[in-house]
Amino acid sequence: MQISNDDKKFLELYSDSKYQKPSVTVDAVILRMIDKENDNYRKLPEKKLQVFLTYRKYPPFVDHYAVVGTFIDLNNTLEHTLDLCVKNKISLNNFYKEQLFTFGDKQRDPRTRVLSVSYLLLTNAEESLSNGEWFDFEIKQTENKTEVLNDGYAVEKDIIITLRNGETILNNHLKLKINSSGLKMEKVLEIVSSDLAFDHIKLIYFALDRLKNKLEYTDIAFNLLPQKFTLTELKNCYEEILGTKLLDANFRRKTSDLVCPLNEFTGEKGHRPSQLFTHNPNWDRDANF
Repeated sequence: MQISNDDKKFLELYSDSKYQKPSVTVDAVILRMIDKENDNYRKLPEKKLQVFLTYRKYPPFVDHYAVVGTFIDLNNTLEHTLDLCVKNKISLNNFYKEQLFTFGDKQRDPRTRVLSVSYLLLTNAEESLSNGEWFDFEIKQTENKTEVLNDGYAVEKDIIITLRNGETILNNHLKLKINSSGLKMEKVLEIVSSDLAFDHIKLIYFALDRLKNKLEYTDIAFNLLPQKFTLTELKNCYEEILGTKLLDANFRRKTSDLVCPLNEFTGEKGHRPSQLFTHNPNWDRDANF
């Protein structure tokens, strides 16, 4: 972009000293899908969605878990700063990413006004990360208030998110308020209590919500799977994210164009051989959604 002579004259006199300047971070909600073995070897492993958290050794929120992040580098783009952050801090190199949301509540960081540009990152179980731990999810939602309005409705939900890693349990309670009026819908997410640092449970909730919604119209789930998989594994991945069981026939019809069959089969002991598939990068969106 060319700067005009008028712009150059303006910039010579310009000063931003009258404007307050917040600090800015990039933060990564990193998710993966793993197999958890059953006690009964004849049953297939269960798919389990996990989030990666680091343990804070310094204030604020010392001895608390948090998502991975860093203050921005003014000489780099936000995405490049994030890439360097996850590479240098936790040794993550291979992942899918997309910008999630910007969080800017005044009291979200006790040090100063800090804006967080958050990202959703998806990786697979083959990636070995450092300086942190993977936590399982347990999510419960309770609709405790519904009000019908003249031109819409109001809903209030309690959301309990429990994160587990062995004997370490992190409890989190969120309250979601939805007001729909005409063509306008407003959502307000509040933290009632959280064992995580800052407002990072909000970042995690938004990441889960984004992933869940994008299952309906994209192939995003394949970033959580190995290169080769069975249709049962694919279906279980969807069910784990959505938190509900899906009908086999409907699911296979909806995802038929998303996969390519391979002339290969599983051969695990105790299970019937199943055909392997791979992601079809040339899938036709209009044919599926």
